[in-house]
Amino acid sequence: MADEMQNSPIRRWFFTNKGSEGFDAALQKLMSFACADWIWRESGVVLPPEEALAKVVSVKIPGISLGEWMDSPQEYLDEIAGFCEKSKILPLPESLKGRFPDVLDLRGVVCPRNAARSRLVMAGAPAGHRLHIYLDDGSPIENVPQALVADGHIVENRQKKEDFWVLTVVKRDARV
Repeated sequence: MADEMQNSPIRRWFFTNKGSEGFDAALQKLMSFACADWIWRESGVVLPPEEALAKVVSVKIPGISLGEWMDSPQEYLDEIAGFCEKSKILPLPESLKGRFPDVLDLRGVVCPRNAARSRLVMAGAPAGHRLHIYLDDGSPIENVPQALVADGHIVENRQKKEDFWVLTVVKRDARV
């Protein structure tokens, strides 16, 4: 079985294309389609690949850290390949069966990874969606809102909680 996993089509593609121009973008596209297929097969809901990826990144699923993998895809090729292969048989967690999540908890995620992850999730969120992003004090609450505004999203509110911030962001309708 280990030899089959090492010789799977996905792993062979990784080995052949690793380091080539556009490889990280191709990995993101591959994971997007794997997420969309997983959600469709298990729930019957058809989502655009970018929305499916954003949804999986925004929920905490034990053993599946797509957000972390996306931060350094070259370091997580085995995990990404394993997810793409296993997503064909994994049951869909309850957290992915409902609507798009309202909360993205990025506490403990360092800059610039928290900005990249929030941008990825907002890019895949449905138009008009309101997302509450939990951020640490310091550079995250300074940098993440700027990145999201630069992408055209609306930062509605910043609220300090006990030891973190809640940033409320609305995805602008692309037609506006």
